[in-house]
Amino acid sequence: MVREQQKRIDILIADDDAEYLKLAENILAEDYSVATTDSGDKALRILSEAEPQLILLDLHMPGLSGEETMAQITADERWKKIPVIILTTDSAPETEIKCFTMGAADFIVKPFVPLIMKNRVSRVMELYGLRKDLEGRLEEKSKLLEKVSLNSIMAIANTIDAKDAYTSGHSLRVAKCAKAIAEKLGWSEEEARNIYHIGLLHDIGKIGVPDSILNKPSRLSEEEFALIKKHPVIGGEILKNVRAIKGVADGALYHHERYDGKGYPLGLSGEDIPLCARIIAIADTYDAMTSNRIYRAKLPDPRVVAEFERESHGGVRALLRNAV
Repeated sequence: MVREQQKRIDILIADDDAEYLKLAENILAEDYSVATTDSGDKALRILSEAEPQLILLDLHMPGLSGEETMAQITADERWKKIPVIILTTDSAPETEIKCFTMGAADFIVKPFVPLIMKNRVSRVMELYGLRKDLEGRLEEKSKLLEKVSLNSIMAIANTIDAKDAYTSGHSLRVAKCAKAIAEKLGWSEEEARNIYHIGLLHDIGKIGVPDSILNKPSRLSEEEFALIKKHPVIGGEILKNVRAIKGVADGALYHHERYDGKGYPLGLSGEDIPLCARIIAIADTYDAMTSNRIYRAKLPDPRVVAEFERESHGGVRALLRNAV
């Protein structure tokens, strides 16, 4: 099938001059799989189905010119990394400068000299292959680093949850809930993954709270509750220089703020509270109500929904309406 053949092409040549088009194909077909077309519009249609390693593009074509075709190629995420060699009858320095300004990897002057064309195509193809290989290696390393980082984050989250016998798995549940809310709100995969990591670390400040207070079976004194309320500040301080997870310090510092201004530690209200922290607060509150605690059994979902409706404000209701 044509489409399957197009997917395997090495070089796409676009030139409205049939003689030059055939000559270029004959020169390169011995070493590469070549597809040809006589217009910029047709070249773009082929690109929509194929990913050649190189494009040879005539600068002056009727209809969509080579310059206009080049502009569309470089503006499209699917194609902008494919190197382009410009074909032209004009060898003036100004034309050479124009080609490179457009983003061309090289240019070849007509009439074609077979050895020159082969050498220039070979050089650009080699550089393209090296770049693809390097990008692949970097992507592999990036995935490995992300896996190591996630494992480290999970270890930290598990350490935090292990301090409180009654909230085992809390950070992971909050992370999953926050991610689900973000996805329902239409956030990108990267943004949803980011808030998942924020959820895992939102309670990191509990490291600075004595276990005896976190696990106290009776009502906390005012002094003890004051210590509990310090964990967002401690968490924000611990995470303030972490740049890899956008907003992670905000999630730790502000997840106990309330839309009505009655939260802590700063008493922020409304949209002064970062959005990521508002989402973490919803996920945190949901998990708190649906988990067994030392002072009460978990609440059934209808009761939880009723509590959200009763205690929520316009900002939270808006988030919840979009998230369910």
